[in-house]
This record gives sequence, structure tokens and C-alpha cells, in this order.
Amino acid sequence: MVFYLVTIFISMVIIAVANALVVPFEISNFLWIFLNVTIGTVGVIAIDGLGAFLVRRALPEKWFLPQKKLFTVSKKEHNFYKAIKIKAWKDKVPELGMFTAFSKSEFKSSSDKNYLKRFIIESNYGVICHLQNAILGFLILFIPYINGTNVVFPCYASIWVPIFAVNFILSMLPVFILRYTSYTLLRLYEKQLKKEAQLQDM
Repeated sequence: MVFYLVTIFISMVIIAVANALVVPFEISNFLWIFLNVTIGTVGVIAIDGLGAFLVRRALPEKWFLPQKKLFTVSKKEHNFYKAIKIKAWKDKVPELGMFTAFSKSEFKSSSDKNYLKRFIIESNYGVICHLQNAILGFLILFIPYINGTNVVFPCYASIWVPIFAVNFILSMLPVFILRYTSYTLLRLYEKQLKKEAQLQDM
């Protein structure tokens, strides 16, 4: 979580400074820019949270069951995640299972079929939540901003586009991690299903 918070704050400062460089340098101008960068950042976080809430509440669990083709990770895709050294940085990305009463921060069992099934379902939900966060971040374009004593609409592209870009990247990193993990989880789950089927045939 600290990594994300630091990244967001540094990004806000960079965006504000970059915008301040193209206007006459005055404290009031910088404060106005930073205020609007803050509004955009808070706005995109709110949009992300609302979107994730709606996904969890509106989409049925049966869409996210193991072995659904939409969520199947190919060997080629799995190799891509290895190529970008995902193991080296995945622990820096916050796991938000605390909001769903199922933590994915630690792996508790490789042989419990029900646990593996729930882990995969939660991972699949997470993929969709983070994907919609990445895509719908552009909606900050429609958030009113402040210009002196006036409320303006929409915000300057030099502010909302970088905020959207940062949100896009930070939203896609969990998608990579979840799909990387799902590749192994599904194989463990299928292994347990096969074991149960063999026991029933005996």
C-alpha cells in the first residue's frame, strides 16, 4: 500500500509542476493547479471504488467460476508475466481482499478444493474490477474543476490525461498479478477435481 501511496503522491507533484511550468510562476497559480490535480486524483479513486462496488454487487458469481474461458490464462500469457519479472515486484502492489472478507495476500492450501475455488472466483472478480478501473478512469474528464471563483467543466487535458494514465497503470498491475496467480490456481483446482473423480471410480 505504501508503494501505491508514494507513487500517487509523486505523480501528483510531477503533474502539478509540469503544468505550472507553462504558466507565469505565482504561488496562486501553483496552488490552483495542485488543487485541481488533487480533485482529479480523489475523483478517479472514487470512480474506481464505485466501479468495483458495482461489479461485486451487480454481476453474478456464476460468471466468475473456475474454468470460465474469459479468465483462462494461456501458457504464452503466463510466460509474459515471467518475462516482466512479476515475482520481483508483485508484493509491492496492495491486495484489497480486506474489502471482500477473503484475503489473497497469503496462500493457505493447495489441496482444499473449496478454498481453491473461492480463491479463483475472488481473483476473477478482481480482474474485472481492476480492468474497469483502468478503462473508466477517463470519467474524471466530467468532474467539475475550480478556476478561481468559478467552477469549470471539463478539466484541462494536461491534468486529467496524466491522472488517467497513472490510474491505468496502477490498475493494470493487479490484473497482471491476479492472472499470473490464476494460472497456477486453476491447475491445482483441476488436479483436486481429478483426484476426487478417481476416488469415486474406485
